[in-house]
Formats: sequence, structure tokens, C-alpha cells
Amino acid sequence: MTEHDTNVDTDVTDVLDVLRTSFADVTLDTPVERIAAAGRARRSRRRVVALVGAVAVTGLALGVSTYGNPSTAPPSDELATGAGTVHIHTAAYAVDSLKNGSIRVSWDKQAYFDDHAGLEKALDAAGFPVLMKVGEFCRGIDDPATLDRHGSGPGVEKVRTAHREGDDRVVFDFHPAAVPTGKQLFIGYLSAAQLKITDGRPGSVERIVPADTSQLTCSSDLPKFG
Repeated sequence: MTEHDTNVDTDVTDVLDVLRTSFADVTLDTPVERIAAAGRARRSRRRVVALVGAVAVTGLALGVSTYGNPSTAPPSDELATGAGTVHIHTAAYAVDSLKNGSIRVSWDKQAYFDDHAGLEKALDAAGFPVLMKVGEFCRGIDDPATLDRHGSGPGVEKVRTAHREGDDRVVFDFHPAAVPTGKQLFIGYLSAAQLKITDGRPGSVERIVPADTSQLTCSSDLPKFG
């Protein structure tokens, strides 16, 4: 084991120590030990995951479906088809366009911390404007500085809803039609060090912010939570 591998294991363990209280009100009960084991197995398969992610991005560009885990797909009568729809299932997450205009994203606990860039591209391809960062938090000039105790700003509950699907998966529905014109959803994931400060509550920050990134102010300072 290299020094780098040791540091990675330490960071993952730090994150998992507070993971039981993450995801705001979405309560998940799988033992941390099982998640840690899954995380180690996932790191050993990192090259395979990278290959799957590359195939997923190719699928987006071509407008085709890529299924790495079909069992996690929504029922077929809920899935949208045709131009502009996205159906991607990788080792890290699943993204599906629904007939009601929403975009359903599901992931397991460990995957919550994996491949944010790929997920951001998938949501963008599905027509949902989103900006994601890790350890950095952005807001518009006129956006409120204080968030609620779950880390969400005004209007977020209209554009993203969540529920639990079993003990290991969290499902988010993103609603493009609810995003105000000229705006996008910002998701700032707390780093391992920041999660220690908040004790995992919240595990991420969400705001409705300007789509024009030149109007954003970003900082590694944690926002104030109401």
C-alpha cells in the first residue's frame, strides 16, 4: 500500500464517520463498516469505473442509453424516450429522463461522493442546469447568506426532491421546469474536513443561483445554517 492509498483510506473513513447523519432528512441505515468495505472494493475497480464513465459520456453525445445496472431503472412506463432524453446507469449513479419532465438520479451512499463532474454533465445533457463543486460554496450577489438547517436555500425544494429507495440508495428527482429563467441549481458537497465541522449535517449545500457564473461569489468558508 502506498502513502497515497493510505491517505485515501483515511479520507474515506473520515467521511464515513459522519455519513450516518448525511443526506438531511433522508435516513439511511446500512452499517458504515459495509460501506467502507464497498468503498475499498470500488477503489480497486477504479479503472473499470473510469471506463464505464467514458462510455456513459459517449452515450450522452450520441443520444443512446447506457445501462450498467438495469435493475435500478425506473419502471418502463415512467421513462421518457426520444431526442433530448438521457438514460445512463454507471457504477457511480443512474440518470433517467422521465415522462413527467423530471430527471431521476439515484446512487448508493459511497457513490454520493463519487464522480460529481460526470453527474453534472449527465444532468446538463438531460436539460437540467446545475453547477457542482466540492469544498467550495457559491451564491449570487443578492442570494441570502444563511441557509436552512439542511443546507438548502429558498426554492430548492421546488427543483429537487428526495426519497430513500431501500437502505443503500437515495433517489433525487430534478425538475427543470421549476428552475427560474436565468438560474441554475448549485450543489456544494462538503469535503471530509468540512463534514467533521458540521458532524455531517448537512452533507451538502444547495442554492438557486444565477446561471451566469460571472455573477457568482464562491468561497471555501462554510455558509451559515439556520
